[in-house]
Amino acid sequence: MTCAPKEPGWKVNRSGPEAYEQYIVPAWMDEWAKALVAVAKLQPGQRVLDVACGTGVVARKAAIGLGGSGNVSGLDSDPGMIRVAKQYAEKEHAPFIDWQCGDALRLPFPDEQVDVVLCQQGLQFFPDKQAALREMSRVLVRGGRLAISVWRGLDRSPFLAVLSEVLGRYLGPEISQLFQATCSLPRREDLRHLLKAAGFNHIHIRLESKVARHPSFLPFLHGYISVFPFAARIAALPETDQAGMFGDITTALGAFMDDDGLAVPMESHLLTACKPI
Repeated sequence: MTCAPKEPGWKVNRSGPEAYEQYIVPAWMDEWAKALVAVAKLQPGQRVLDVACGTGVVARKAAIGLGGSGNVSGLDSDPGMIRVAKQYAEKEHAPFIDWQCGDALRLPFPDEQVDVVLCQQGLQFFPDKQAALREMSRVLVRGGRLAISVWRGLDRSPFLAVLSEVLGRYLGPEISQLFQATCSLPRREDLRHLLKAAGFNHIHIRLESKVARHPSFLPFLHGYISVFPFAARIAALPETDQAGMFGDITTALGAFMDDDGLAVPMESHLLTACKPI
């Protein structure tokens, strides 16, 4: 396998949200979204809120699962994510979803108006995790259900660990810190404490492991990197540095290639809890 990009002078040729939906969703987030919606145990007619919805993969699966019998809202702070979420919901013929751009720390919903709150890989990024969880509790009806997912540590996510090390080496420690933040809540005890402190009960934490797959590693890697704002910095690097960086990543992930392409494991905690009656 070559260690350099197929085309010299890699360029950012797609928006972050579009790259997210094109590369990350089919490689692994689609399967994780199925798992999250499954543990949420949605029932016909329920009102569902997907917080930090990104391009809406969880909200779409929730809406399709409810078959139009309930109400689904998706909220994200990034207008670009909401724009792409609307486009893909239409492509997948998902039942109507109310898309909103807003802050997870100040949810634009009245008290006790939602039956289920979902959040896929968002909690670790909120600047005030307790405030975000309290907001989720506020909008839930009494007895309402929370279902969230959180990656385990970098030591359980080889793909992210390699990117943290290599990109940090080429671009600076702040890039490593970004990936460290992605996996900054690896301990069940810490997650349980956060939920208890926010007033939730009946807390259940399930460890899940899945293999992220993509048939062509370098196109996937380029697309994955396009998701992030620092992609422009990589595009501005000399071609020799780009080749060295992509080559180092490819070499480090060599153990996670098979005859079908990339096959890298990732682990996540799936958490469910209830708002007290």
